[in-house]
Amino acid sequence: MLPGWWLCFLLGAVSAQWESPVYRKVGDPVVLKPGSVPDTITSILWKHGDNIAIQWDHSDPEIIYYRQFKVRSSLNISSGEMTIRELTHNDSGLYKPEINGGSDSSLFPATRLTVISPVPVPQVTESCNDQKTSCTFTCESTAGTDAEPVTYEWKSDGKVIASSKELHVTKENNSSMFTCEMKNPVSESSSDPIPNPFNNNTPSPKTYTGLTVFICLLLFVLLLFVIHRWKAGMWFFQKASMPWEADFWTKQERRCKFHPQSTFFILVQIIMILKKLTSMFPFYSKLRC
Repeated sequence: MLPGWWLCFLLGAVSAQWESPVYRKVGDPVVLKPGSVPDTITSILWKHGDNIAIQWDHSDPEIIYYRQFKVRSSLNISSGEMTIRELTHNDSGLYKPEINGGSDSSLFPATRLTVISPVPVPQVTESCNDQKTSCTFTCESTAGTDAEPVTYEWKSDGKVIASSKELHVTKENNSSMFTCEMKNPVSESSSDPIPNPFNNNTPSPKTYTGLTVFICLLLFVLLLFVIHRWKAGMWFFQKASMPWEADFWTKQERRCKFHPQSTFFILVQIIMILKKLTSMFPFYSKLRC
C-alpha cells in the first residue's frame, strides 16, 4: 500500500504528462486544440480551471459562452478547437476539453496557457572596483513578474559569453563591445552595445557623438560656401563685404567668367573628402545627419 503523499505525487506526475504548456503574449490570439476527436462530434465543453468557458450540444445549435469568453472567444464545432482573441493575463490557466461527454486526458489533453507581457529594452549599468582592474555590467529592466520567465544572455562579437544577469569583465578581456539580451517565451530585446572599458581602441559614445556633430557642421558650412558661390558668382573671401552686410549675397560682375563646371568640380572634391573621412571611422558608414 502506497503512502497517501506518494500516491498524490504519482497522480500529479501522470496528469502533468497530459498537459500541453502554451505561452502567448498579451493581446495575441490562441487556438486551443482538443486532441484526437471522433469523426462525429455531438457535444463540446471547454473548462477554464474548474469553471465552464464554452459549451455546445448538437440538440441546441446555440454555442454558450461564459464570463470573459462571451466577447473574445469562438468555437469550431467541427474540430472542437477553441479560439481566444486579445488575450489578457486573466486568461492564463488550465483549459480542459470534453468531447461527446468524454474527458479522458490521454485522448483530450489539457492545455496550460500562460499569458505574459513582452520584455522591455534592457538598460545596462556599470560598476568597477577601486583599482580599475575589473568591472561588472548589470542588465537592468522594468519587467515585472508578468513577463516571467525571463532569461539573460551576454553577447560579444556575435557569440554568447554569459547566461546571467551580470557580466564580469577584467583587463584580460579584449572584446570591443558587449550586448545584453533579455528573452522570454514570447519576445526578446537587446540593449545598446556597451564598449569594453579596458579596450582603448573602442571609441566611447561621447567620441561618436562629437564626431557626428563635427562632420554634420562641416558639411553644413561647406554647403553654405557652395550656395554663396552660386548666388554671388565668387567665393566669400573674394567679396569686399562681410556676411552680415546686405550685398554679401548679391551677385557682382567680375573679370573672370563664372563656370558652373568649376562649382561641380568643387562639389566632387567635397564629396571625396567626406568619403575619406567616413572611411576612417567605420561607424560612420551609416551616418545620418
